[in-house]
Amino acid sequence: MDEFEARRILQTASDDEPVTIPATILRKLDLQDIPEGAGLQVGIVSDQVHKLDWNGTIYHRAGKLIGEADHTWTRKYWYSPIGLEQYLDLVRRAVEARQKTCDDVEVTAQDDDGAYIAFRFEISTTETNLGAAYTAVRKISDQVEEAAQEAANEVGKRIAEIAARLSGWGTDSLDSLVDAVENATSAQAKGRSLEELCSRLFETVPGMAVTQRILTETEEIDISIINGSDDPRLRREGPVILAECKNWSGKCGKNEFVIFRSKLENRSQRSTLGFLISWNGFAGTVTKEMLRGSREEPLIVPISGSELRQAVRIGDFSKVLLSAWDAAVAL
Repeated sequence: MDEFEARRILQTASDDEPVTIPATILRKLDLQDIPEGAGLQVGIVSDQVHKLDWNGTIYHRAGKLIGEADHTWTRKYWYSPIGLEQYLDLVRRAVEARQKTCDDVEVTAQDDDGAYIAFRFEISTTETNLGAAYTAVRKISDQVEEAAQEAANEVGKRIAEIAARLSGWGTDSLDSLVDAVENATSAQAKGRSLEELCSRLFETVPGMAVTQRILTETEEIDISIINGSDDPRLRREGPVILAECKNWSGKCGKNEFVIFRSKLENRSQRSTLGFLISWNGFAGTVTKEMLRGSREEPLIVPISGSELRQAVRIGDFSKVLLSAWDAAVAL
């Protein structure tokens, strides 16, 4: 899409039906290009699916550009270490505090129907260029959510510490954990060993901190990692990295890859990188799915059990991790 096509599409926008425009085009567009009362969302449309860069809409209202951040979440798919109600309450408090000091934000909607919680707030800007307005709105939106995200990280770290203590964390060497995963006679024993092995390996990467570990009933291990890496490849990624470990007896396939990608996309654009770890490797359908989505975010890096064993053997998980990242990007 170029700016001429974007202007044509913007003329069809309305308050109820905003259009989707790529972020790369916004700098070439101004307030006059969007009709009064109309709205736009920033992202792309691929295979009739809207993939948004930001959960919100930019509106033209009363001769100004206004951003409305939309925090509408379902409890079923909420993965943060703190509850959805507590998280959005912190966001609301931050909005109210900023409104008193800067008067550039305002709560516009709050609703809880049991399954979903909706919370929206408007962000004012004096910018008339759509690109500059989007940058200003995103900056304020991110600042408002900082305290809630920090609280979630702190809670996650505390839960991880307690879980580690209860599980006898750290009493086995990494070599022993590899043997335990390989030779375990039950899924639970294999899962616990793989959980500790993966988490402890990620902790060895400079700048990374594991904040949450969940072993599910389906024998999947979800790991949430704060990305503070100084490596230029990892530094460009989002602040939250997810890892999902499969301790199955078979190979991980396309369906698991697609489900994991949806988890990454459901993180308010804070997670652009995920590591899908399968102890027994991957089916060929995973590579095909990676090629199909190679132009899109997020990036999913597959890591096999053999690579974990190599990392323990050479004592350098960072090297193995970045090599896997390079291979995923090169597809």
